[in-house]
Amino acid sequence: MATDVTARFRYNAAMPIAAFVALCGTVPLTVAGWPFAFVLLIPFAVLVWGWRAGVDVRGGRLVVRWPVGSRTIEPADIRGFTITHRRVSAVLADDRAVWLPAVPGTRVPVLAETLDLRVAGAPAAAEADDEDPGEPAEQAADTAADEVTASDEATVSDEGAASDDDAAPATGAGARPSTPAR
Repeated sequence: MATDVTARFRYNAAMPIAAFVALCGTVPLTVAGWPFAFVLLIPFAVLVWGWRAGVDVRGGRLVVRWPVGSRTIEPADIRGFTITHRRVSAVLADDRAVWLPAVPGTRVPVLAETLDLRVAGAPAAAEADDEDPGEPAEQAADTAADEVTASDEATVSDEGAASDDDAAPATGAGARPSTPAR
């Protein structure tokens, strides 16, 4: 077993503890009759799931652990992460999604950082080092302000001119069709 784990994501320890208590509570039910023996499987499955399932980053690789097995994923194979209904999945290069148990959506930046992946919206470390310390922030702010001003002027000029096809749906990048007022 490797000891170079740089990040570990697991479920709360209360889950396997509660499953163990439930397992102890179902033992008297099985004594009542063997048809009830299958009830022991439910808390046992939850106990194993809570104890084993999770995600590790070992040696720069992503190791996804399930109760029955595990899978190792190279960071070069990861194209991105998706978060749907509080479930995080890693999207691989071949467009398959691998669910990452016990990884909350708020911890995706930490996971990406430990895998040396770039998070969208954050500047890369190499880009931050190459920038001139005094000028880039001001220059970026001026450029963004110019872009906003140009788009505002285009919007104002479009709204000022009335035409016969106001009811026609708008076209183009980012345009939404108009909806009738109620």
